[in-house]
Amino acid sequence: MAVVGIPIGLFFWWACGGDIRRCRDWRTVRGQAGPVTVAAPVLLRIGVLALVLFPGAFGLHHLVDGAGYDSWLYGD
Repeated sequence: MAVVGIPIGLFFWWACGGDIRRCRDWRTVRGQAGPVTVAAPVLLRIGVLALVLFPGAFGLHHLVDGAGYDSWLYGD
């Protein structure tokens, strides 16, 4: 998601020029190209969130997967 969201979000941001809107501004969108002004920041935020959360989840998976049978990380 980060690999897709960040570049597409940056492209949409560039394509919108200076007209970037928040999600709550959805009702002010007019025309076919209007939704891109809302999608740009949404895609960037989702991409950055995925970029931050994925390494932590990946590392936690390997930590728990490598835990010994008698370890408190192993679980029941």
